[in-house]
Amino acid sequence: MKPDRSEGMHDARRLDSDHKRALVRAAADATVLRGGPVNIAGVARQAGVGRKFIYDHPDLKAEIELKALLATRRQANDMISAAQLSGASLRVDLENSRAQNHRLNTRLRALEKRLSQAEGARLLNDDLLPDDMVAEMADSQLAGRVTDLEQQLFEVKDQLCRTVEELEAARVINRELMQRANQPRPGPEGP
Repeated sequence: MKPDRSEGMHDARRLDSDHKRALVRAAADATVLRGGPVNIAGVARQAGVGRKFIYDHPDLKAEIELKALLATRRQANDMISAAQLSGASLRVDLENSRAQNHRLNTRLRALEKRLSQAEGARLLNDDLLPDDMVAEMADSQLAGRVTDLEQQLFEVKDQLCRTVEELEAARVINRELMQRANQPRPGPEGP
């Protein structure tokens, strides 16, 4: 009896098909790992098979499309996460910069004040300014301070008057509401 050659050819075709399937799956996985675009043409090219082979095997085609979808979704999620982290990072950097700017401005004002005081003391000690000029400067500073305090006093008095008026208006409204609330209500009329 002669061995059936068709069975051997069938087995060889099946082995070849299984080998090509393994190559296609490996190529799809490698493409996903690289982060490249996952498409049938690219996977077929990388696996060394024709696109027709993939289209003739719907399960392979579906597997590649699923991997493409998952890779796209993962990439989108990564981009969203990176954007959120970048935004949060920028907000933190902004707040840190603002705080540092505030500290530097405070320090600058303190140093300017110390310099001004030191220069003023040096001028007084070195008798570079005559006493009448020093007295005139002190009077000028005091007059400016008095003017500022008078302005503040005026503003506070004005605010107090407005507050008293608002309080009195609120009291009047409160009295009217209490009177309305305390008025007897007409009862239901009987037959």
